[in-house]
This record gives sequence, C-alpha cells and structure tokens, in this order.
Amino acid sequence: PPAQLQPPSRSQPSDRLSTSRSLLYMGGLLSRRGASVRLASWNVAAVNNNPFEYYTTLADPRYEQLMVAVGELIDAPGERDVPVRSVFTQPMFEKLKASMAAQGWAGIDAVEEVWESDLASRPIVSGFLKDKEIGAKRLASMPDRFTNTINTEDGRTVCRPTVINNYDVPMPDGDAWFAQWHAFFFEAPLLVKAKSGAAAPRLPCAMLSPIKRSKYPALSEAEEAISLPLQLLCLAIFDAILVGLLNQLSPGAWHELKMSICEALVVSKAQRTIDVLQRPEYADVDLLFLQEVSGALVTALRAAPALAERAAAVVPPSSSAWRLAPGQADGAAGGGTGAREEALRANQR
Repeated sequence: PPAQLQPPSRSQPSDRLSTSRSLLYMGGLLSRRGASVRLASWNVAAVNNNPFEYYTTLADPRYEQLMVAVGELIDAPGERDVPVRSVFTQPMFEKLKASMAAQGWAGIDAVEEVWESDLASRPIVSGFLKDKEIGAKRLASMPDRFTNTINTEDGRTVCRPTVINNYDVPMPDGDAWFAQWHAFFFEAPLLVKAKSGAAAPRLPCAMLSPIKRSKYPALSEAEEAISLPLQLLCLAIFDAILVGLLNQLSPGAWHELKMSICEALVVSKAQRTIDVLQRPEYADVDLLFLQEVSGALVTALRAAPALAERAAAVVPPSSSAWRLAPGQADGAAGGGTGAREEALRANQR
C-alpha cells in the first residue's frame, strides 16, 4: 500500500487474566469459564488527520525529497527565514481584520498593534514556527483544534484550507490559499451540533472560543482579552507559512503527495482499520482496546457486517460526541502540540 497503518499489538495468554465471568468485548461475548483472555491494544490515532505529522512509507521518491528538504529548512532556514509579512501580506491582514470586526469581536485595534509591532516582522521559522511561547499560549493550536476538520450534521466533512488535513483543493500560491481560507471562515455557514446538542448553521469563525489564562498561564491578561482575534490571526500566519514553504520546496508536487497519504490514512482510514481487525491473526482476540477512536470509526465498526456478527463495540459512558467529532474538539496541532495533548487528555478522561 502507498502508506501503512501499524496493526494492533497482541499480548500473550496469562493465567493472571483468567476469568470466571462473561466479558463484553470487541470480538463478542465470552462465555467460556476459566479460560485465559487474549488481549490486543491499538492506538489508531483517529483524532489526528494531519498527513505530515508522522513519517510514513510512500513509494513516490518525491516524498522523501520533500521530507529531507523541510527538515533542512527548519534546522537552518538561512535567507529563507523571511518576515511573516512576506507570506501573510498586509492586504491579507486588512481583509482578515475587517472580517473579524464584522463579527463584533473585541480587541481588533489591539490585535492590529500586535501585528504591526511584533508578528509582521518575525522570521517565519525562527520567530514563529519555533517560538515555544506561541505553542504554550495555544495561539495556533487552539483554533486549529476547532476548525481543522468539521463533521457537519448534514453528513459532510469540511476541512480548513491548510496543509495539515485532508483539504483537497490545490493551493498553488498564497493568494489562492487565502481566498479559500477566508471563504471557509467567513462566508459559508456549516450545519453543526453544539455542545448543547442542538444543530444550527454556524460560520467556522464562530466555533472558536476565548483562550483562558487560568488554563494557559503563559498567556498575558492583555492577550486573554483579545484571544479570539489574536488566535485567528496566528492561525492564518501558521497556515500561510506552511503553504508558502511547501510551494517553495515542492511546487506542483506536494499537493499530490498529500492526497496520496490522505487517501491511505485519512479518507479510507476507517475501512483500512476494519480490514486490519478482520485479519485471521486477530480472530481469537477476546478483548481489544482501541485508543483515540473517532465517532466515525465507532459507527463504521458497528456497521461492518463481519465484525457485527461477533463483536460489540463498547464506548466509555464518559465519552463525548463533541470530542469524538474530529475538528470540533480535536485535530492536528499547529504552532505547538497543545491540541493533540488536549485530545489525548480528553480520551484518557
């Protein structure tokens, strides 16, 4: 296959795991008494759909070339460490500022001051991508967490125009990217379910939440007060940098590579996961623990005929449909690992 899923790991039978009661498990209902229980565990990482987060196996030699080129640039950007304003331009900022103001968000003038005095002149790699403070403050990872990939109530999966998800429209330059990105956030409401359970049309920009200093103390009081527009500006910068770098390093090719990875690991992930679970070597597994499972995978597991005959998919009562929906409370981490850490903690809870 063009990219590979890592199959579950199996434990050896153990007398310490013998049981005298029936067990409800992924493989069925056990009724044998005194038998040892065969276990397997698999972190399927369904809360993440960033095709470039992990190094994978891809036959296309351009993938290896791109990975090496990105690594070298991040380690030693040199003259390519240009100011942020060269990839996220002043006209882009002005349009974003006007759209955020139209939402009635507070702090637009203060965010403009941050842009002019700080963000616009930062080097894109050393001053932004590598800035640990941006990660600690969740200024890029938090908005990515809520808008990376959105499952709508009318059955659609909508991706933000960015490198780090399954967005499938080419973005050959910064202008093309920004037109799509701005339209995503401000022009097309999506039918989504809120935490209350009610479904209603909402713009993706309205899905963002203020970042609380009580939870992320690296954030200053002033930044907390303007955290809505500030986080969206930081996300725009983050997305613009990634698009710009990949178009520079692999023009015309990186999007094809991304789509190849997404086809294997994102688009067809649920079915490929089920295919692995249906292999003969796992037929005698009694109890299978799956971690980081999306709501879509749970639905697919319960609908798979071969598994449904012998399997019961059990979801913890504390699991939230909000957190199981990719993009509404999880996603890839941008500008830091905050989003992924939060998703992991949510699943652990």
